[in-house]
Amino acid sequence: MSEFQNKAVRLMAGHGEDSLSDLIERQRKLLFMSFELYRALGGSFDQLEAILMRDEPETPRRIDLVIGDLMGELAAIGYIYDLDIMQAAHNTLDRRREGFSFTDS
Repeated sequence: MSEFQNKAVRLMAGHGEDSLSDLIERQRKLLFMSFELYRALGGSFDQLEAILMRDEPETPRRIDLVIGDLMGELAAIGYIYDLDIMQAAHNTLDRRREGFSFTDS
């Protein structure tokens, strides 16, 4: 794992993130954050509904491939908005260390 990932996991565990190994809770939080990012980027409900309603292959792709694609999209969004995505991530960890949760605004 990367230095950032190790730091994030330690910080989450150290601040009472009891659900750190709870896959259902991780899925819920990822979905919530993904929708929040989608809305922050100006995504509409109609676009979202069209995505959700289309047929998908029965077998999902490997997690590492999907995460790689997700990281690529985050890099592109960071480029469009002229922000350093790793700096944003470190800022979130610093806020967490100061007592804020990952979902605080």
